[in-house]
Amino acid sequence: MEGRPRPCVELEDVRVAARGARRAGQRPSARARRPAVVVLLLVLGTACSQHPTVSFDLRAISFPTPPAVAAPTTSGARPSSGGLIGAPGTGGARTPGTVVGSGSHETIALGTVLPLQGGQRNWGEPVLRTTQAFIDETNANGGINGHPLKLIAYNACLTCQDEALQAVRRLVEQDHVFAIVNTYVEVVAFQSVIDYLNKAGVPLIQGAAESQTSAALSPVNFVTAPSGLFWARELPQMVKRFTTATKIGLTYVDVPTETNGLKYLRPEFARAGITIVDEENVAAEEDAVTNMDSIVTRMRARGAQAVVSTNPVLLVYGRLAASRQNWSAKWVGLAAWSKLVTDACGHTCDNSLITETAGLSFINRNTPQMNQFKAVLARRFPGGEISGLTLGAWVGMQLTSYVLAETGPDRSAFLRAMERIRNLDLGTTAPLTFGPDRHMGATADMIIGLQNGDYVPIAGPVNYGEASS
Repeated sequence: MEGRPRPCVELEDVRVAARGARRAGQRPSARARRPAVVVLLLVLGTACSQHPTVSFDLRAISFPTPPAVAAPTTSGARPSSGGLIGAPGTGGARTPGTVVGSGSHETIALGTVLPLQGGQRNWGEPVLRTTQAFIDETNANGGINGHPLKLIAYNACLTCQDEALQAVRRLVEQDHVFAIVNTYVEVVAFQSVIDYLNKAGVPLIQGAAESQTSAALSPVNFVTAPSGLFWARELPQMVKRFTTATKIGLTYVDVPTETNGLKYLRPEFARAGITIVDEENVAAEEDAVTNMDSIVTRMRARGAQAVVSTNPVLLVYGRLAASRQNWSAKWVGLAAWSKLVTDACGHTCDNSLITETAGLSFINRNTPQMNQFKAVLARRFPGGEISGLTLGAWVGMQLTSYVLAETGPDRSAFLRAMERIRNLDLGTTAPLTFGPDRHMGATADMIIGLQNGDYVPIAGPVNYGEASS
């Protein structure tokens, strides 16, 4: 039937349309205790290369019960490292591949909803395939304390709230998933989902997120990115520390997910000694292609020495417009290590664009966990992109599996354990700290730029604090 969720997703051989979905506002939960800062973090995979057709029948996956092995002694303290599949001794917590005691080893089902069809599938396919690669590798190493994992995926477009809610209801009520994972590209579609998950008590674990602060997150939603107040402090500091500009232009998309954060961002620029000489809003991301030339002209005329954007689409197309006008000003903004920048801007952004990783470690971090991420993707997702989009999915599964190893498939215990995490280093992200009023866990960020058309690290991990609320 048309519109029904489909568990068997056909990833068609198509190209991605060259425009972003318009963002809408996020409603803070009843748990919010301070005004929501909204700073856009867009993690999009926009590669337009052709891919072979791949068919996923995720519901049909089953695994034999792994043999029991001895469990390491638990220390009772939260470890400061973890997230390595199949490795014993990760700081005291039970690890994937270990079984404690006796009993059933039933499969733990996880669900996800992503754009997997048509022109949007390249935003969802890398997330799906990375998540599945992590699950396959975990099951090959004995599962989580003997429990195999299974992923069930449904399609929903980036802005289809009814479709997303229908898919999540089916995952929870018919497929009986333990948790929802890695839906971060669906932030607009999931506005209708969060309240439902709250009432059902179903965890939502993500390796990235947008438009959320610590206080605005729901009781069941945990993400590994820093808070919006973190970015409101970080953007002015990026200008101050990595450019010579004291006068800037500020550009953003005229939607609540960006405009709501301006009242926190403007004072931070003033505190950093930076004057905003021009503000330019764009009605929608797709208007950036035609509007940025005139915006660049006005910013130059008003004396801007650099430009800050809270939106990666404006960041990229603004830099392209500046290049056409032979303006070499630095462009600073949020792009979360997105392929959008390298694919659309490439060498034009060399030495002129400064962005960040949304709390993720950069790919050159030499840890067993980061090396495992690269090795597993090379084997299980050959040709898959190495970017914030895929690493975010891997980190989301690291965090989910790490806590499951402690609690097993007990939702209440899982949520309590998440809120007890302090300074957890997964080897692929900044140390994570959560709490009852802190569900965005990253405590630092990497500053990156472009050279030779690709990302390079500039500084980090950095933590400049958070903006005043």
